[in-house]
This record gives sequence, C-alpha cells and structure tokens, in this order.
Amino acid sequence: MKTPFGRLFALLAFLFAAHIAQAVPGDVNFSSYDLPLYDQIVNRIKAKISARLGETRSTRDRYFIIPFAYQDPGNHPEHSHSFISVIRVLADNEQPKLTPGLEMGTYKNREFEAFTISWLPHDFMDNPNLCVFEGAGSRLIPKNNKCPTLPGRNFTLAETIQLAVDAKNAVAMWGPYEIKQEGFDLTVKRKNLLDGGTIKYRADDRLSRKEKVAISCFHAMAGLDELFPNGGLFGTGFKMWGFNGTARVLIEYTEKAQNKALLLEPVDVKNDRYGFVYAPVRNGLVPYNPVRNASAYGR
Repeated sequence: MKTPFGRLFALLAFLFAAHIAQAVPGDVNFSSYDLPLYDQIVNRIKAKISARLGETRSTRDRYFIIPFAYQDPGNHPEHSHSFISVIRVLADNEQPKLTPGLEMGTYKNREFEAFTISWLPHDFMDNPNLCVFEGAGSRLIPKNNKCPTLPGRNFTLAETIQLAVDAKNAVAMWGPYEIKQEGFDLTVKRKNLLDGGTIKYRADDRLSRKEKVAISCFHAMAGLDELFPNGGLFGTGFKMWGFNGTARVLIEYTEKAQNKALLLEPVDVKNDRYGFVYAPVRNGLVPYNPVRNASAYGR
C-alpha cells in the first residue's frame, strides 16, 4: 500500500508527464475541416469500431467505451470537462434484449446502442459559467468553497461537443476500448442513477461526495462500481480536470482490481489520445494545440 508521500509523489510525476505530453504539439490534419466537430468525432468512432468488428458475421454483442475530455489554454477547471461514451454493438441476425432508454442506430447493417455520461449543471447549455472555487483558500480548504450545489443533468455527446465548439476548446478522445458486458452494465447503471435526479452536481465535490449529495463530472465517470467514488490526490480530485482528469480515470480503470477485469485490452494513456483542435480558417494557424496528433475543426 502506498504511503501518503508515495501517493503524492506518484501524482506529481503523473502531472509532470501529462504537462510534458501536452506541451509538445504535433501535426494537425485539415482533411475533415469542413465537417462539424461532432461529425468528425462520430465518424472516427464508427471507423475504429467497424475495423475491429471486421466483415465476418458477429455472433455476440460487443461493448466499447470512448473516454473524452475538453479544455482551454491553461486547462482552467471552469472551462474543462471529462465525459465518456459507451456503445453496444448487437450481434448479427439475433433478437437481442434491448436496453431500456438507450438510443438505437445502424452503421454498415450493424445495429448498436449508444449513450454518454457527461455530468454538468442542468442549465449549462444556456448558462456555461461554472463555479469551481469561490472563497478565500477554497482550493485547499473545502469548507471555504462557496460555490453552490446545483441540479445536474447528463448531457448527450452532441450537446457536450457543442459546448466545446462554442468555447473553441481542444477536445481529446481515447479508444475505443473493448470492455466486458459487466462493464457495460455498470455504465448503464451509472447513467440511470444520474438520470434519476437524486444526485446533484458540484465541481468541487470533496465534501458533497462524502455526504452523498453531489458529484463532479470526473467522479461521474470514475469508479463505476462505487456510488460516490474517490479519485485524484487523497480522494479529492485535486488537479483532476480536462485531459488530466480523463487520463486519471483511465489509469484507475486499468489499475483498480474490480475495474481492471472489465477491460479487454491494454490502455496507453499518452499514445492512445487523439485530439481535435480549433482553427479559424482551413490550413491556418491553430491557436491552441496540446496534443501530438489532431484534426482541425472550425465549427
């Protein structure tokens, strides 16, 4: 078991590595620039999963997760977000038991269910002004934070990507990663819990999570086997927002025993990440590019 000092050292090493990774921008692909960002992302997901399934008949359901994050230059917590999409591809020529409440779609004659866990204040589309820390010393002392606890809402992938586009943020996605059915069932359970209206939203959930009142976007997608999961430095989630937040969730997915068994393939947090970055004009300068591999978007 790691000591508090050991956990602190591990976190600092992780943050330093993440900073270095974000500080080395790479080439930006403009080939899909004329497509809206949401369409670029959906096309990439479909292409990746379709390649995994192949052309042969699928005799069983397959399950995938696609973790995401967006952030602004400087990765300010009030302009950053972590979220995850989940997909079930149905077996061919079967009569499956569908999951109540999930959207159905078809791609290359294959049917699928899909949803997203994207936990934000209920009115965030109309009022995207997130209070994270307010009050003297609130970053260090949770009880000093005067930010309100708000009703939450689970946003769709299209809504979440639109928020990133409106702010001209950089977006990162990892995967798709294949998971077991048990992992899919846990994510459905988490979605139903969030949609049930009993849990509220709070960006700084150090106290509200312990009191089982409200959680942040980070904890909404972390620890799927726990109702109010811990995460980050000593369970506080400190510095766990934007790309760092989703990367931390992925690390916990791969290291935590009860989550590790749900993933069917290895995860490389740094090299699996692909970005989408804003550019005002095609083939022009990119104001903010924190990733090595990215596509440009304008809308």
